[in-house]
Amino acid sequence: MATKAWRRMLAGAALLLFSGSGPAHASSDLWAAFCAETALSAADTSAVERSARWHTRSATHFQDLLHRAEPWLWHTMEAVRARGLPIELAVLPAIESGFDPEARSYRAAGGLWQLMPATARRFGVPMQSGYDGRADVGHSTRAALDYLAYLRGRFHSWPLIIAAYNAGEGTVVRALRAVGAAPGAHVPVAQLRLPSETRTHRHRLLGFVRAVCNPDRYGYARPALPARPLIQAVHFNRQVDLGRVAELATTSVRDLQRVNAALSDDRTPASGPHRVWIPAHRQEHLEHRLRGDGTLALVEHGEYRVQPGDTLSHIALRHQTTTRQLMAMNDLPSTRIRVGKTLIVPLPADHLRKAPDA
Repeated sequence: MATKAWRRMLAGAALLLFSGSGPAHASSDLWAAFCAETALSAADTSAVERSARWHTRSATHFQDLLHRAEPWLWHTMEAVRARGLPIELAVLPAIESGFDPEARSYRAAGGLWQLMPATARRFGVPMQSGYDGRADVGHSTRAALDYLAYLRGRFHSWPLIIAAYNAGEGTVVRALRAVGAAPGAHVPVAQLRLPSETRTHRHRLLGFVRAVCNPDRYGYARPALPARPLIQAVHFNRQVDLGRVAELATTSVRDLQRVNAALSDDRTPASGPHRVWIPAHRQEHLEHRLRGDGTLALVEHGEYRVQPGDTLSHIALRHQTTTRQLMAMNDLPSTRIRVGKTLIVPLPADHLRKAPDA
């Protein structure tokens, strides 16, 4: 049975995706804490069971999926909890992307939450040359939950909300209209003409939850996961290179690349955001290094867009370099440049500071 709080929140929805939600439970294992907060509905038991067994048909592959979730799960759970949403939504990326921030669909959806470019921009995800915020756990999670909240306002029923998240709200609206129902009507997904993937999306989510919360039943060893953040975001006041940050934080570039998939060329874009995710246990060390020497150069190169009236020699002088070096860095056959062209330029060391987390 749903709690009164959930009934009020869901405005009397006839078909719920979830049935109640208990308070957060203290646990030293994050998966255990997650499972303690879930409250699966008894509806669709056979479909959910089939999905759980499908997820765990290979114990190795399922364990790999759980390992991929490790850097992200604490952050998605905290965001879902902060909004008072069903904790099951924190693992929706398992179904959307397999917890792979670099996942891309043939329809151009991308990132952990598989946001379409238009949806991402609509909900404020930064996307520009060299940076795709859909692959950033912070930007993408906020936008995905904003989108789910918007869909909840349109459809009220969680099965329809999840269907709309998968197929697009227009697809669900048209399916409802085809049976003479308004978007706010509580029509079972099974009665709507929707793509097969959309019809089973909720079952796959609940099946994953059932599988992750019952390792003995499904015959695999669930990896232990500390109930604390494994990565933290550090903000800088200008462009930074992952290589230099890795050096200062005493970690590997590969580790930083793995959790900074939003950066396409191993540095923050010239116009920002200048946020780098680092292993949480290295954050204090990095901050100490930055406090100890404010002149450390955290970036080797930046970008400059050619303006009307610019010459290569003037740009070189402005960036404390030579015309020959700029030509070499940008593979220029001559000193002729056109307005609007983006040049790679060296950046001198200056004072950098860690900005507050946002």
